[in-house]
Amino acid sequence: MIKLPFKKHEVFPEEFLALDLGGKLLKAFLFKTEGDYVRLLGARKAPRGEDPEVALKEIIEDLKSDFPDLPKTAVVGVSGPFTSAFTTVVRSSLAKNAGEITTQAREAARRQAQEELRLSLGDPKLSLVELEAEVLETKEVEKLELYLFTSFGEKSYLRRLEELVRAAKLSLWGFSFLPFNLVGALSLEEELNALIFDIGGEKTEVSLAFGGELMDTKSFWWGLSQAKANPTLFLDLWLNAVSDTLGAFAEVKTFPAKILLTGGGASFPDLLERIKDFPWGRDHPFDSTPEVGVISKDQLGGIHAEGTGLDLPEDILPLSLGQVALRVREGLEEGEEPSSAETTEGKEEK
Repeated sequence: MIKLPFKKHEVFPEEFLALDLGGKLLKAFLFKTEGDYVRLLGARKAPRGEDPEVALKEIIEDLKSDFPDLPKTAVVGVSGPFTSAFTTVVRSSLAKNAGEITTQAREAARRQAQEELRLSLGDPKLSLVELEAEVLETKEVEKLELYLFTSFGEKSYLRRLEELVRAAKLSLWGFSFLPFNLVGALSLEEELNALIFDIGGEKTEVSLAFGGELMDTKSFWWGLSQAKANPTLFLDLWLNAVSDTLGAFAEVKTFPAKILLTGGGASFPDLLERIKDFPWGRDHPFDSTPEVGVISKDQLGGIHAEGTGLDLPEDILPLSLGQVALRVREGLEEGEEPSSAETTEGKEEK
């Protein structure tokens, strides 16, 4: 079983837009599917400013100057404090079928995500929407073992993004969780085992990948915008905040000995060295001192972006959205049909 955040009975277009609208910079990337990979044709970025609706319209119009036949279909990447995503491992007797187990696991994941978001956002009546649910792997030995990835978004947050897309006269195909696509792109050649720190202007997100799968994410409101007054103090406090966040991965017995950085903050002066020098093993289960590096576009499998000039850490997550086309194709080749998109009008938890 595979549920994708895309519309039923529609063939995924050869060319599509990938939008990252959650940060201080609005980003629009134009992709084209070419066989077993996707190619970046063009991209635009602009400050969010006081009126993001105007900013996005200007980005799209600027792209049209180079691509007059710019497609209207857009996939919107989401992440951060208004979202929740994780992989659930379900073990059951072989007497139960995978479909029944998956349904139960999705409902359990929804309840968990709702509880986490209501607590973290301080809203006991918060409504959420399921964005993606994909069975990553199924094993049958003595018991049935099923790995289910699910992602969710807070309804009003998704509605705001949807309104931005429509105001730019684009067609929203669906939402997709950014770190999930990133882990997929980084795992095409070799299964990724790593912590990923996405450091933005307003928030930081920590993702945990094991065996090439995104297992869990945690985020907090603390980004580069707070670093200007006293950079040294900022890094001290930020590192401790990240360490506290690792403590929230309560069920992890041993963290992978690799930390990968992405987002605009990954190029902040001295950040890389400070992360390398931080005593991660003092309070957390690391078998060895973690290797630390910054993700480059050349590490993204299945995505070609040569000659585009996009070499900044802030470009990596939206680039990884090219994975969406590959995921849709893979699902269809396996005989699975994408189900209805869970937009803000779709199924929600009350």
